[in-house]
Amino acid sequence: MKRKFALLLAAVMASSCFGVTGYGANFKDIHDVPWAGAAEVINSVADKGLFSGYEDGTFRARNNVTYCEAMQMVYKMLLVTGAGTALDAAEAYRYTAFMTTYHIPAWAQSAVAYGLSKNIISAADLAKFMSGPGKSNPATREDVAKLFGNAMAVRYDVDGKSASAAQFADYWQISADAMPLVDLLKRLGIVNGDNTNQFRPKSNINRAEMAVLLNKTYEVLTQGIGNSATVKSITNNAGTYYYIEMEMEDGTVDGFHASPDKVKVYAGDTKQELALSRISKGDKIRFVRNAGALLEIYVLDAMPAQAKYDITGYIDSIKDNTVTLENENTGELDKYIMDSNCVCYVEGVKVARRSLKEELDKHLDVHAYAGLMTEMRRENKEDVFYATEIHVTFTNEYTTTGIVEGINSSRISFKAGGTSAKKDLAFAPGCEYYIGEKKESLSNLIQLSKAGTTYVKVTLNQKNEAIKVIFSEDSFEGNSSGGQNKTYEVVGFSESKLVVKYGGQESTYRFDSENSIKNIAFYKWDDEDKEFTDVKFSAAENYVDDNTVYCRLEFNKGGKITGVELSTRKSAWKDNSSHTERKGTVDSITGGVLKFKTSANTYTMLKQYNAAYDSSGDDEWITGDNANGVTVRNPLVITSAATSSLTVFEKMANDADVELYAEITADGNNNAAKINARLTKAVGKLVEYDQDDKIITIETAKGNKFKLNTLKTPKLTNSSDNFTLDDVAGIGYVGSKLELGFNNDGLVNKITVTGSAYSDGVKRVKGTAVSAYNGLQVEGSTDTFRWLDRKTIEVKNHSGQSTSLDVLQDLIEDNDVTVYVEAALDERERVSSIDVYVKKATGTLTEYDDSKHVVRIITSNGKKFTFDSISKPQCNVSGATLATLNDKARDKKVELTFNKDGWVSGIKG
Repeated sequence: MKRKFALLLAAVMASSCFGVTGYGANFKDIHDVPWAGAAEVINSVADKGLFSGYEDGTFRARNNVTYCEAMQMVYKMLLVTGAGTALDAAEAYRYTAFMTTYHIPAWAQSAVAYGLSKNIISAADLAKFMSGPGKSNPATREDVAKLFGNAMAVRYDVDGKSASAAQFADYWQISADAMPLVDLLKRLGIVNGDNTNQFRPKSNINRAEMAVLLNKTYEVLTQGIGNSATVKSITNNAGTYYYIEMEMEDGTVDGFHASPDKVKVYAGDTKQELALSRISKGDKIRFVRNAGALLEIYVLDAMPAQAKYDITGYIDSIKDNTVTLENENTGELDKYIMDSNCVCYVEGVKVARRSLKEELDKHLDVHAYAGLMTEMRRENKEDVFYATEIHVTFTNEYTTTGIVEGINSSRISFKAGGTSAKKDLAFAPGCEYYIGEKKESLSNLIQLSKAGTTYVKVTLNQKNEAIKVIFSEDSFEGNSSGGQNKTYEVVGFSESKLVVKYGGQESTYRFDSENSIKNIAFYKWDDEDKEFTDVKFSAAENYVDDNTVYCRLEFNKGGKITGVELSTRKSAWKDNSSHTERKGTVDSITGGVLKFKTSANTYTMLKQYNAAYDSSGDDEWITGDNANGVTVRNPLVITSAATSSLTVFEKMANDADVELYAEITADGNNNAAKINARLTKAVGKLVEYDQDDKIITIETAKGNKFKLNTLKTPKLTNSSDNFTLDDVAGIGYVGSKLELGFNNDGLVNKITVTGSAYSDGVKRVKGTAVSAYNGLQVEGSTDTFRWLDRKTIEVKNHSGQSTSLDVLQDLIEDNDVTVYVEAALDERERVSSIDVYVKKATGTLTEYDDSKHVVRIITSNGKKFTFDSISKPQCNVSGATLATLNDKARDKKVELTFNKDGWVSGIKG
């Protein structure tokens, strides 16, 4: 198992101390570091000038760091953050004798002298630094922690009890003098344990670990950020002080007292101050403490008000014990009766019910934003909502919702929720734009508004200008997760909770006193009547116990579940009238889920798209005959591609060198039932241009090859050497860099040659290879082309994992294997790069690995080869299937056939 590095360590170095040059955030071996986020951390310290790489462009994350280097790192960090000042030459001279006695190299002497002068290190510590002249010793983790701890102790108190450090599973291995300093770093959030909660104090520290320590220490020194935690509870004691209970990242729970006049609260990592009363249960925070006292709290991810309360909005009025609230999600005015025991809070301070209206009257110049806890009661056969808690915060801002009517570069108009009235608002300077939770450009919002019905939530300032605009393809009504529009799989159901799964993620809805099952209606799908009928909870529970069941949820205005629809058929909710259309540029397809660049919604791809699919019965789909003689249409069309398939569509969607535009029709379950797609631009190297078939084939930087439909005579541009389309169709231009333009039908209408392989002197050879040991020779040619240096030549083996030239030569020279190659030659006609496609192979089967999609054989020459295969190659081995192939055909002779991509597509024997 890959282990997290226990110390979150950072590093700086002068280039002289490591024999390196310059800063750089593009180390070529940075992705070898086996933990998530390593590249970001290492690049961050490099960009700050705190870390450098080696002259060959590597970072060498696993190399140990020496004591001299570590002290140099601390010194540089303190200078860069302003926490320390450079030691002048006169003061440094006082320590010359120490440098001589302990063989400290010249490049480290200023840093070591600084450490001695500031009590970061002692003379006794210097004995560990060197083994002799020019012989540096690697530093241990606890000794490095002492260096950083002593440097931080100038600003923060050291706690002799060391309670935080004692939480490490191997705390007993930490030396007594290091323990309080390790404790300080842990309290500041600078060090943590590994995935077994061990500190490993006696192990040597490496460059990757040092990078993390420096990054965390830099944050604390420049931003004052310490431990991360989640607020479990916060208790207000008459508004004079608060008691905050927090759950730390390691699962431990701690509590602190905080008074508003002593503890600063900030929004995110900024210095925008918040009231202490704004903190509430569920908030993600970082905090800084000195010994046992809180100093600063940073609210990083506040739990949305809509998650804390049953309903949120703006108080319109309070009259006769009734609160009229403008729902921030729907824009409707809803009335709530104040329960006789209703508890009221204003800015976090509890007030009497009679005082609530007085507080509102004092703040008529601002908006009263409120979160309500509610309870539904059945009275006179009607549902009546009572407010049991009211939490009020005054704000200069106001939020409203609606359906977009129009939007341009300066204004937005929309139909306000719950009314037929239209609102027209100007954008304030600095207005922020979002699609869902993702910040976007205004142009992307304009594109989304043209793609279908779009909902908007707008936040206004006191001038009635829009300062924040959020677009969504779903209504803002109901709960924040949009659960009303999702079809879940039920994985757990009881009187206390409902557990559902959607998109691989599980969610739990608990039936507590506020959301009791007595207030929830349950419905079961009736196949005969084709409708949902209401049932008792016990019948619903038995239905779920006996079947695989799907559900949809209904919510009230406050986000509480009011109804659960159950069916064994996922298609029960499918309604052709509910089909929605969406169009735009595709962002990606991940795990079978399609996402547009200008859309917060995602759409599930079908497992296959073929001419036998027809879910709508709509005549629009009819164009061909399927295997059953039913006339239908292929629901996936890529007008730009010679072949419309799900594989091609996914490759295009995930390739940065092409831009894919799609228009989809989605059913009620957000399944992409129909897709019409085309390319709008593409770049790549020319593989082949067939003028007769009007198809051009390009290869992108990702290695994808796309066969694209063209006009009969596409426009050719940037032809500096006066060539023609006929020239491009010739072999001399294979490998040229192209940019392709497309018309509105998705056909290539423009070819721009940005780098001509012909004029650049690149020559290519392709064909069935017949010889390789003494150079490459292809069938039908007497020429033999020498190989470039083995370390330089680029081998792309499309049929297997190995990119070794030796393996390639063995493949070509083996009489049992047929190999097709496409090779590029340098100016001396040496093979500089080569693409390899195996076409046929025979040999003794040693293994078919279905999980890895590979086939292994031994040829008659005794050579062992491993070939990639498609997921389900055709098996024509007597008495065997793919599942039994290893048992029935191992050690028997087989013949492998390959598809055009070089993968095993058939096994015969």
